[in-house]
Formats: sequence, C-alpha cells, structure tokens
Amino acid sequence: MTGVPEELIPLYNRDKIICPEKQETQTFAARCHCKNIQFTVTIPVSILPLHAYICSCTICRYTHGTFGSFHVSLPQGIAPEWTNGNIDLTVYKSPGSGPGGHGQRWFCATCGAHNGHFEPWISQWIVDISLFEKPFWEFNMFCFPKSPGDGGILSWLPKIGNKELVQITIDRDVAPEYKTEFGQDGEERLQAECCCGGVSFTIPRPSQAVREDSYLRQYISPSDPRKWKAFLDFCRDCRLLSSAHFVPWILVPRAALEPEVPADLKIGTIKTYASSEVNTRGFCGRCGATVFIKSKHRSPSQQCEVLNIAMGILRAPEGAKAENWVTWRAGKPAWVGDAKEHDPEFLDALVEGHKKWSIDKYGDAPDFEVI
Repeated sequence: MTGVPEELIPLYNRDKIICPEKQETQTFAARCHCKNIQFTVTIPVSILPLHAYICSCTICRYTHGTFGSFHVSLPQGIAPEWTNGNIDLTVYKSPGSGPGGHGQRWFCATCGAHNGHFEPWISQWIVDISLFEKPFWEFNMFCFPKSPGDGGILSWLPKIGNKELVQITIDRDVAPEYKTEFGQDGEERLQAECCCGGVSFTIPRPSQAVREDSYLRQYISPSDPRKWKAFLDFCRDCRLLSSAHFVPWILVPRAALEPEVPADLKIGTIKTYASSEVNTRGFCGRCGATVFIKSKHRSPSQQCEVLNIAMGILRAPEGAKAENWVTWRAGKPAWVGDAKEHDPEFLDALVEGHKKWSIDKYGDAPDFEVI
C-alpha cells in the first residue's frame, strides 16, 4: 500500500490482493477500431471484478473528445500483453506531466483510439476499458467531479446499478474559467479546442442563412432557434475510436465553423480515418482527441455538409454540457443496442439518468431526428 493515500486504495485496486499460489485466471482482450492496437490482460478470477472509475478532468476530456475517460487501474504485477507484433503508437505528454511516463497518453496513430498509460509513481498500468468487449470491472468511483463546471456526466449518473459513485476530488479539481467569445459580427461564438491546441475553431449560433436553408435548418434545436441539436452516441465504432463508453455530439454545418473546416477535415493537426464506407473520422494527430465525423448521410452537397463535433473539446463558460448552446436529445440516445452487448449496467443507468435530468430541468426528454 506504500505511497497510495488510504482513500485512493480502491481507485488503484490495491485492495485486490493477488495470492502467490497458482490460481485460476481469466484473459480479456482489447483492441482499437483499426486493430493496430491489440492487447490482453490476464487477471486472477479471485479478485474479479476490478474497481473501475470515470475521470472527467480536463486532460481526459480534451484528449478523448468525450465527457470523461473510463479506466481500470490494473493491480501491481499485471500488465497489458501486446498481441499483434509491431504497434504504431503516438505518445502525448500532457502539460504539467512528470518524469518516467506520468501524464503521458498513448493512442493509435492510425485511428486515434487511446489504450491507456503507465503511472510510474504507483508502478501500475491504467487501461481504457472501453476497448474491451467483455467487462471485468464494476464502476464505483468518479474522479474530478468539479472539473466539468456543471456536473458533466455525473449529473446523469447518480448511481450505476444500486451503487452511488464515490467522488474523488483533489486541490486541482476546479472548473476552468472560459469567457464568452464573439465573432467579427458581434455575435457569440463557442470555442472548440483539443488538449494540445492543435485543433481549434469556433461554433456560431444558427444564422439566418441556416434557418432559411431547407436542409440545414433541420439541425437547429426544435425548441430554441439559437441552439443546435446534441445527442449521446453508444455505437461500437465510436466506442473503439474514442476509447469511451459513449460520445456526446453536437451537429453543426461545416461551412459555419470559423475558420471554415475544409471538406477533407484537415484543419490544424487533424488526421483522418475512414471508419466505414459512410463515415470519415477526424482526430488530433498530436493528442488523440476525437473531433469530427463527416457522414455521407449528412452531406447532400459539399455546401450543405453537417459535421458531428465531439462535445468533450468544447469550452463553454457554463460547463461541459454546453446547455446554452444545445438541446439534448435525452429521450432517445443513439445505438443503445451496441452498448447493451458491452456494459448494460452502465448503459441503463446513463440512459435513465439523462432522461430524468432533462425532465426535471426542462420538463421534457426530447426525441428528434439527428440523421
């Protein structure tokens, strides 16, 4: 237990004692979307399930493009076994990181999926559990609850199963102070920026031109003409690319972004990856943040392309959920069938929590088209 504060012992699974005698084990496999990253972890059955946690610190949000990362600290003595030979990984060293690997984030150079990192101060591996197909964990902690500024995902997750999440906070668990930005026209803008700053642009309010366009106007909030539509996406592709259990998206016309994002999505440090015949993904090639989806389903012409923008990189002054800018489709998250096969307990808790939050706060849980 040396070096780990008592309150963090469950976080790092230090209460999971591995007996020296030979015992039954179980092996769990993980991979990214493109299969460049493939690894397994082998764990004694006697210590399963391991404790898992959600971290909503700014580094996790801005490097994943999501509302947090989903982690398990592997007990000391257990490490990933890389199973596909050569691996092409990019390493991002976050601001303020320390020696020996502390603060580093490793992700696939091809598709952008984060796989985890090694923490030298505790000599343990931290893995992104969203890349595994079979769960070996149980969520019971939430780290950096103040960082999102508005509760973030914790607003929707009072419990998972029958357990309340234990909140872990430290001195630097504070919400960033972002100010409202304005464009040359004097209108408000919402800043979007990944962790390293290599991808940065702003989102405007829906303009008169958008409101008058027969195609683009369907992406404006049905309840507030100054907001865009937003939704939660639980599809398997998003999970294996963002390394998160779900991705929160805002839908905005590409031509409306400032500076305008080119048709090939390559603004700043963006790298692209075709996740299917329909979808091209954009992620930061330096820090790994999920940023865009360009879908043929939302591109009737080059002038009318609508992009998915990952909400984890937004810098809304009111908080991570950007409620002054979006209306959430809380009545019907997307692709829940995929998540039921992965982590049904988490899915049920989030779907119900999101719906209840929306009804309690806005009197409704909207269900509108996002395709």
